[in-house]
Amino acid sequence: MVGVGVAEGGGGGAPDGYYGEYYPPEPYYVPPEMCPHPQQHPQHAHMCTVHAEYGGMPVVTSATMMPPLLPPVLDEGMRHYLVAHHQPHPHHAPHHQPHHQPHHQPPPHHQPPHPYVPTNGAGGPQHYYGGAYPAHFHHVPPHHMQHSPPPPVYQKDERTQRQYSKLKQKLERKHTNRNNGIEVNSGASTPSLSPRKELNGRSGGSGGASSGAWSEGEGSSASASVQGDDDNDTQALLDMLSATRTPQVSDMTPTSALVQWNSPRPEGVTFPNVELTYDLLLGDRGRYKAIYSGPSLSCRVRDLRPGCEYSVCLQIRAGELTGAASEAATFRAPPAPPERPAAARVQQRTRTSLLLRWSAPADNGARISHYVLEMDAGDGFAELTRPRMRQHTINNLQPQTCYRFRIAAVNECGRGDWSDDTVVCTAGPPPPAPAAPSLRAADSTSLSLEWVRRADEEFTLQMDDAIQGHGFLPVYSGPDCAYVCDRLRRATEYRFRLRCETADGKGPWSPEVSYNTLPERPCPPGRPAPRGKIHSRAFRLRWDPPTDDGGAEIETYTLEIDGGDGYNCAYRGPEREAHCDRLQPGTQYRARVRCANVAGESEWSAGETVVTEATCPGACAPPEVAGAPRATLVSVRWRAPDCLGGAPLAEYRLELADTDGLVRLVHVGLETECVIRELLPGREYRVWVTACNKVGAGPPSSALRFTTAPAPPEAPEPPIVSIDSPRSARVEWTAPPNNGAPIVDFRLEMSATNIDDAFAEIYRGMDTACSITKLTPFTPYFFRVCATNSAGRGTWSLVRDALTPRAPPAAPAGLRHEATVDSLRLYWRVPASHGADILRYRVEVDDAAFDTEGPTPEQLVEGLLPDTVYRVRVAALNELGLGDWSEETRAATRPCPPAPPTLRCAQVAHNYLRLEWEPSVEGAQYCVEMRAPDAREFRPVYRGSAHSCKVKKLREATTYTFRIRASDERGGRGAWGEPAPARTAAAPPPAPHAPALALLAPRVALASWDALDDAEYVLQCARGKDAVFKEVYTGKDTQFQLEDLEYNTEYQVRVGAVRGGLAGAWSAPTRLSVPAAPAPARPRRPRAARALAPRHAALLMAAGFLLVAVLVAVLVQRLVDPRP
Repeated sequence: MVGVGVAEGGGGGAPDGYYGEYYPPEPYYVPPEMCPHPQQHPQHAHMCTVHAEYGGMPVVTSATMMPPLLPPVLDEGMRHYLVAHHQPHPHHAPHHQPHHQPHHQPPPHHQPPHPYVPTNGAGGPQHYYGGAYPAHFHHVPPHHMQHSPPPPVYQKDERTQRQYSKLKQKLERKHTNRNNGIEVNSGASTPSLSPRKELNGRSGGSGGASSGAWSEGEGSSASASVQGDDDNDTQALLDMLSATRTPQVSDMTPTSALVQWNSPRPEGVTFPNVELTYDLLLGDRGRYKAIYSGPSLSCRVRDLRPGCEYSVCLQIRAGELTGAASEAATFRAPPAPPERPAAARVQQRTRTSLLLRWSAPADNGARISHYVLEMDAGDGFAELTRPRMRQHTINNLQPQTCYRFRIAAVNECGRGDWSDDTVVCTAGPPPPAPAAPSLRAADSTSLSLEWVRRADEEFTLQMDDAIQGHGFLPVYSGPDCAYVCDRLRRATEYRFRLRCETADGKGPWSPEVSYNTLPERPCPPGRPAPRGKIHSRAFRLRWDPPTDDGGAEIETYTLEIDGGDGYNCAYRGPEREAHCDRLQPGTQYRARVRCANVAGESEWSAGETVVTEATCPGACAPPEVAGAPRATLVSVRWRAPDCLGGAPLAEYRLELADTDGLVRLVHVGLETECVIRELLPGREYRVWVTACNKVGAGPPSSALRFTTAPAPPEAPEPPIVSIDSPRSARVEWTAPPNNGAPIVDFRLEMSATNIDDAFAEIYRGMDTACSITKLTPFTPYFFRVCATNSAGRGTWSLVRDALTPRAPPAAPAGLRHEATVDSLRLYWRVPASHGADILRYRVEVDDAAFDTEGPTPEQLVEGLLPDTVYRVRVAALNELGLGDWSEETRAATRPCPPAPPTLRCAQVAHNYLRLEWEPSVEGAQYCVEMRAPDAREFRPVYRGSAHSCKVKKLREATTYTFRIRASDERGGRGAWGEPAPARTAAAPPPAPHAPALALLAPRVALASWDALDDAEYVLQCARGKDAVFKEVYTGKDTQFQLEDLEYNTEYQVRVGAVRGGLAGAWSAPTRLSVPAAPAPARPRRPRAARALAPRHAALLMAAGFLLVAVLVAVLVQRLVDPRP
């Protein structure tokens, strides 16, 4: 079924905007006679504006937009139908509770198929878009899911009129009770339009579901009559919903129709809290589906099939009550031109004709009378014929030419749309014979062929196997220009031929060509086996031919043997036997063989192991020296002989001979390297090696000649020491053996502690004696000597010690001094005493000498001149005499320090003093100290090189005492100068607060200000903003009266304090504005009270109501919202 309902009018109120979210408003086409105002659309005379009484444009779906229905599921006596949608729906239908079926409801099999959800109040109607939304599952009554046509409904006009009258009376009576102040009690457990369980003690309806109703009562005594009234009201409302007239169908087009109906509401009767919902059911071929549900009184059904017959009926719902379906109105959609056919197909093609065939399109309600076939040969489409059949043969065409065809169907309503173009070409001559296929590659089981391809050609390749005897058979058909024939036999000849095929036919065969497959590699030959006796240096091998030669004759055999250094070729030729010579005795050889034909070489055969006979080993190569020979040992190595004799070596024998001819065995073993020890340095030796196995010893190798390296000399005897004086000695020694190399020099070392690291070299040369000077008296010394040759330094001799005699002290060192103006204090380090205690020191200052009292290393020299340089040196004295003088040092006395300058006070203030003085010496530093009246000591207030300083944070009217001294780098600190007193001045009074001004009379003002201690006051006044202040008062009073002020003038007043002749700062000015002169008085007349205008009264009342509403809303919000 195809159908879409569009609401065209609304009798139940304004249309809901719910539908506009998916289908915006648009114009609808109506006949001119139905359009009352055609002048609104002069460009489109057939377009008419939809009037307001038709309401909005809600859209519902049916047919292909209908959701698929799933099988019903029974749950506790209630049937649930699952409606599956396929795309997300922004408005989900609310679930409703199942209810009992109302009175006069048609049987379940007569109900419309589409589920719906009733709406209450002003909510929008529920719609379903089946083919475009995801699955939503709703609980709906089972009687809404059937697809049979509605049964005929018998109208009860008289009974319905009586029920209408009765219902109207009850509503009027209820309204009267409300107006009289009687409250209607609907019951707490039975709300308005709520489902009921029973009616008059039994089920309320044939379906078992309760119907909705409203109740009324008059105080507490009306509860007994509520039950009966509710039953009558429900039955009356149900009868009204069932008294539905057949809907009217008009304004039909091939794909749409306008359906209209009337509202069942009686005139003058209102239904409280009841909203009527109209369900329009569309029937096609005996099956009904809901296409619209809403409050409108008209609906345009769209997406109809032209020429098909449809039925529509109406069903009305009020809340949870559903009336019976109306009688069906049957109509037929007008026919339309046929649909667009599919593109024509080519059934047969020749050089001059084409056979086209096509399928019949939908006729849209009118039988197709004929078809129109047009052809385009390059100059545009032209009508070719009008066949009645669905095929046609076009003759007299040009060979190998492309044509374009299109088809359209025609019925009594006109011609339909053209089909898609069909492009087809006529046939041409068959292709010529191609060139013979060429061989691209070949192996033992396949042949790869290729050929040249022209445009739009397919090929057929045939092969002839002479051995099979079946002749040429096809092996390939297709458009490719290469093919690989596989699964062939090796070394076999095959014949091939090729033919081209196009749409125009098959061409002749190409010339035949023959190609052979390649042979395969042969199998490995048999394992080689020894033939005859195996000698120490030769043997003979033989092998069997391969079991499979690969389809070609064996051309060569290759024999390889491995003696331990890899396989090497021993024979290559057609024979199956080979002689192997020039072998090593007692060696294990592995032999293998392979064969080859034109296809390649076979795999290697299984290996065979052959061992030659063993003999004595051969001579080794001459030994080699591993590194340079040393003085007493040498490292010798050698290599194994080239021929081991076929048996493993048992040992090597290494022999050594010196220049005297003495031979000795120095090594026996399997090692190939040996260290020969206990040799003499600088001697010549010969050494050779002999290899031995289990058969015997082989010949000795050639001799290796080498000379041992020279060694350092031996250690000399301990040296002999002779003391000449406290500061000199003589050392002598004898030469040791040189160990094969002449002695180059002797080395003599001396130390004062007998520690190896403390020895220092004092002589190197060829002499065996040495004189040593500059020794320290009364000090032990240790001596040792060694010899050196080209091999290196020899071992040190034993240590010889000696002690020098006592002597006078050494010279003092580290002479330093501290200078004053007339003295020098000298310091020095204590020198070595040289075996006798120091008794005293002798100090020389220029030509004067001074001796210290005892061994104290310091001396004070006084009575010197200031700023004078003196030469100073010191010497120590013990019982053996005066020691050496120290180095002469120059020491200078300091100059006289600078005299203190004279202080004077340059600037005086109440909290600081500025002091100045004349510079005494260039580059001098000054220190100024101050003593307060309540302090006992001076404290520094300035240090620096300036000639003045400012002392801050002082008390007013206070006397302070200052003193100064000068110092420089050479003379040091000088003496303090004479104390100088200085006194700070008294402080001026502070600035008073701004004066207060008070206007006493129109031209008289009083100025007052805060009082200060022991101060007089100066009051100044200025006229205007930029005027000059003038003094108007001087005295000790804290207020002053300003008189004779001008009207309409601004004044500024400020005050300052004076104490002890010092004036303080002015206060901030205070402004005073004198008002203008008063106007002459006029007699006042009594003014009558005016009444408040009605507009102002209304505004005041609205403001009061708004304020009360805001206060109530705030209070309610605080009561409702939970407190945190």
